[in-house]
Formats: sequence, structure tokens, C-alpha cells
Amino acid sequence: MKKIITNKNLIIVVLCITIVLLSVGFTLIAIKLENREKNDKIYDVSIVRVEQGTAIKGGASLPSGENSIENNGKTAEFLFNLSNPKDTLTYIITIKNNGNLKAQIDGLAESPDYLKDTNEANSILPVIINHNDINGQTLKPGEEIKLTVTAEFMSSGEPMPRAIPYQVSVLSSCVE
Repeated sequence: MKKIITNKNLIIVVLCITIVLLSVGFTLIAIKLENREKNDKIYDVSIVRVEQGTAIKGGASLPSGENSIENNGKTAEFLFNLSNPKDTLTYIITIKNNGNLKAQIDGLAESPDYLKDTNEANSILPVIINHNDINGQTLKPGEEIKLTVTAEFMSSGEPMPRAIPYQVSVLSSCVE
């Protein structure tokens, strides 16, 4: 009878130790998963580079421009200086997903909006500003996309110096 009690006690002790070890193990795994979940989700889509592309001279002087990246990489700011018919100035904006979440380009916020606002577009005539459409494109982590902005002095205009300000901001969202 004493042997049966000893065996039962041994089994109870082994089961208690097993339960304690399982509890400690699950607690450690839960802590690691929480830390990984907090540290791993990074959403960051921003403009990383603005490069001058082609500059086409329509008259005696080459068109020029200035650019800068503002607002923590969310906005590219330009000043286009064109003066002759057929002057063209192109900039290539590189937008990169620096995070580790998939992102989508929802649109561009332009100021002034020379593409959609007729009054603004007429105020800079004979210069036309346009860009390629990147709306709806998705970016995987580390992936880049190019936005090409072009300022063109129409061939039907009269020569006159024009300094045209322009800003474009990237609007994006997380896709999961």
C-alpha cells in the first residue's frame, strides 16, 4: 500500500512540474510574439530622390529648375524656369517603400493643381505641367516607383521668362 501511495505521489509531482514548465514556456513564447509584433510593423512610403531628367533647349538659354524634398520625404517642391517655346524640363521623383508592410499609392496632392484646376492651368500658359499616372500602384517592402514630372513651354507661345512653382505630395496607404 505504501508503494501505491509513493507511485501516486511521484506521478502527481511529475504532472505538477510539467504544468509549471509548460506555463513558463507559453509565457516566454507570448512575450516574444508581442515584441516581434510591435517591432516588425513599419509603414514608411516617402520620396527618397529627385533627379533632373532631360532639359531641352527651345531657344538661346537652357531651361533650369530648382527642387527640394520637404515634409519628411512626403513632398517634392519645384521651381521651373522656362523662357522659350519648346523648352522642356523633366524631373524624376523616386518614391520608395522603406517599411516592411505592403503599400499602395492612393494619389498625388498637387499645389497648385495645374492638371485638374483649369484656372491654375491657364495662369501659367504657355507652360504645361504634367506627370505619369502612378495611382493605384502597389509597392512591396523595399520597392521603388518613378514619378516623372515634365514642364513644357508650348511651341505656339511667345518667348517670355516664366518661373513656375509646383509641389507634389505622395498619398499612400497600407495594404494588408
